[in-house]
Amino acid sequence: MKRLLASVLLSAVLFLPVVVTAQGFFGGQTGGGTTGGQTSGGTVGGQTEGGTTGGSGSGKLTNPLKSSSLEGLLVDVLGFVKVIGGIIIMIMLVLVGFKFVAAQGKEEALREARAMLMWTVIGALILLGATAIQEAISATVGKL
Repeated sequence: MKRLLASVLLSAVLFLPVVVTAQGFFGGQTGGGTTGGQTSGGTVGGQTEGGTTGGSGSGKLTNPLKSSSLEGLLVDVLGFVKVIGGIIIMIMLVLVGFKFVAAQGKEEALREARAMLMWTVIGALILLGATAIQEAISATVGKL
């Protein structure tokens, strides 16, 4: 089993850079010389958004992020943290349920399960509080 897991992990590590790099070699790429795909300019043959053709590049840097401001970036990061935190909270609630079932009335195991539930709820409240704090800061900065 360990050999199978190690071989899958090794092949993923070796193959992932090829997949990521392949995104820049196919048509339809905007910004810096495509290989023949149609882009937002509406023409075929390597026309990019800047209006130049070919692979020489225009020296223009494009923003890889969706947001164009610091506030937008922070909102995006908080959104990502909320999604990951929500998934972790759901997993922890399931684990706490298993802990309660596995305790079978043993006082020490029940105490451990209660503590785990308490910390999971505290984590969920912190996650909700972060959203409230972000909204308050956004409203305050927006008024300035």
